[in-house]
Amino acid sequence: MLEDEPLFTARDWIKYVARCKGIDESFFSVPSRIILVYQRLGFDYLKEALRGEEKEWLYEDRPIFIAELNGKKIGAFRPWIGAPAAAAMLEELIACGARYVIEVGLAGGLQPSLKVGDVIVVTQAFRDEGTSHHYFPPEVVLESSANLRELLVQELKLRGVKLVTGPVWTTDGFYRETRSKLFKFRERGALAVNAETSALFAVAKFHKTNIASVQVISDILTESGWLCAFRDERVSRSLKEVLRAAIDALKRV
Repeated sequence: MLEDEPLFTARDWIKYVARCKGIDESFFSVPSRIILVYQRLGFDYLKEALRGEEKEWLYEDRPIFIAELNGKKIGAFRPWIGAPAAAAMLEELIACGARYVIEVGLAGGLQPSLKVGDVIVVTQAFRDEGTSHHYFPPEVVLESSANLRELLVQELKLRGVKLVTGPVWTTDGFYRETRSKLFKFRERGALAVNAETSALFAVAKFHKTNIASVQVISDILTESGWLCAFRDERVSRSLKEVLRAAIDALKRV
């Protein structure tokens, strides 16, 4: 074993769970096309849109929903929030067969031009969390996959969804989004802040898996404080449009 190889992998965990349940590890196989959405509202909407079936997966409280559209299987999964948990679950999904992944999330707007309900297709994630640094040194840039990102942009535009493309800032310090960091990442061009994307991009890059991310602005950060609007109708409306576009994008790969 090389010095920097992991002592155990997602595949080892899957084998262990299968052995404990007395089943073959192939039971946990997933479609190559996966949509990740963190919000229960989004996951429920995906189930309604896909009209497939729910399947038990590695965790009792986190089933995977699978449908077949145009002869292609698409899975919907609701990961736990935060970079470490979401990244670990993506590791497991990749070990089970995921190859094209679209993350759909909510983010806090940083730029004055952004409003609640606006849509961002992420090009790059600035790394202010710990998980990605276990995969790549700090100077490595973490970007979405160009082809999958472009398919997502095309589908959003076909649906008439107004969008912007650009970087986001990812942090695992939910309550340490300080004024100085707001200025720092806004000046670097970050459009919004969230808790998972750079870690997911690191995992996908490490495993040579295609990934794209689209974020809906659910709150706004400014020098004077925080505007919370998670339950705003504009957020839920945009989230549903984005999820439909994600389904259509994955049907094309």
